[in-house]
Amino acid sequence: MRALLLLVAVLLCAAARADLFTAQLAYQKADYERAFKDYRELAELGQPLAQYNLAIMYAKGQGVRQSELNAYAWATLAVEADYAPARALAEKLRPELAPGSEKLAEDIRAPYARAALEARIMPQMQGDQGGRDRCKLLKLSKPDYPPEANRKGIQGQVYIEFAVMPDGSGRNPRILYALPRDIFERAVRLSILHTRYEPAEAGAKAAHCEVMYRFVAQQQSAEEYPGLERFVADTRKKAETGDTQSELLYGMLLAGLPQLQRKPVDALPWFLKAAQSGSREAQYEIGNGLLNGWGCRCEENKGLEWLRRAAAADQPSAQVTLATYALRGTPGAANVQVARLWLERAAARRDPDGMLYLSALLAATPESEMRDPPRAQKLVEQVRRQMDDDPTPFEIRAAAQAASGAFQDAVGSERRAIAMATQLKWDLAPLNERLAHYESRQPWYGDLLGL
Repeated sequence: MRALLLLVAVLLCAAARADLFTAQLAYQKADYERAFKDYRELAELGQPLAQYNLAIMYAKGQGVRQSELNAYAWATLAVEADYAPARALAEKLRPELAPGSEKLAEDIRAPYARAALEARIMPQMQGDQGGRDRCKLLKLSKPDYPPEANRKGIQGQVYIEFAVMPDGSGRNPRILYALPRDIFERAVRLSILHTRYEPAEAGAKAAHCEVMYRFVAQQQSAEEYPGLERFVADTRKKAETGDTQSELLYGMLLAGLPQLQRKPVDALPWFLKAAQSGSREAQYEIGNGLLNGWGCRCEENKGLEWLRRAAAADQPSAQVTLATYALRGTPGAANVQVARLWLERAAARRDPDGMLYLSALLAATPESEMRDPPRAQKLVEQVRRQMDDDPTPFEIRAAAQAASGAFQDAVGSERRAIAMATQLKWDLAPLNERLAHYESRQPWYGDLLGL
């Protein structure tokens, strides 16, 4: 109980949002206390520029008590991370240290040295696909270019994560990145639902996949990406200058564009650079990659560390993923409560996936004291319009109606879900099982999302 209460306090605390941009902006405004705090957070992740700037602030006593010892320790960490300007600073500081201080500096360095970070949070890169062979397309459903966007020449890209079920259907599409926002997301969700993937043997778990879609005005086919080579090259050029958003985008291009024929292991170093610079989306990618073994060794503890960091800063995909992690298998009341807390935070920010997952939990969790069917119905109605080709919201509505005793309404909602799922060629056995419960005037409790 104490651990749970502590977690609740952590989940409800204000979001931390340190990144290189906010740190540099604070420093330029002479807000040294804020700059020091932000640089320190990133320096502890191994970000070399943050380590170097932290050393300078220690040397000058900006936002912190002046200390050549600490300045030297952080400067040498930046040297270890191959940040060339730090070498001159470290060499300048070394003669100013008192005799025996280098041992003290080593003690300061130790938790954040490369070996320590590799043991605690860094992914071990490898070419393992982590089950991504199941993401192979059998029949592509090309996303429709929204007519108004095409008419106005609006272009953009959407990076989406989804599950491929054993029957080869795409489920639970979750938008991870969209630029511009609120234009192309619906078209991409529908494309995932209507695309067929390579099926797996009976009893296999869902495979998690990620794809990047680019929308180019006057685009004629899904494979036709005018200017793709130049776009990728320009993005890489910006990423190589240390631009955090370009590092993130370049990683997404490598991971999500089949045309580039690259592997997750090629994308991971770019995600890591952006994550160390404070990108919450990149921290999510690193955490999710570590949980699933995408381009790296599967290391659960490291993955959860990155996910919690991103989720604490209100990155909704990380919050939803931590919730689904807590709900694995047959979760007890404490795990259901943890999942609900994360989903409540995502839903509070009007994240569609957070609202959908929370509505599924409130409608059908076996933990009776945590069920809230009326609220589940309100939540699912708010997102259903964005997912009007997806049977899942209708399944959630049916479960919530049955939990409220409205069995006739539940039967109608479930039948509508079945009709939609039939067109999508889903395995109908779970849906028919739920329908049988409702027709027998019995609620159904369990996992509605196939987690």
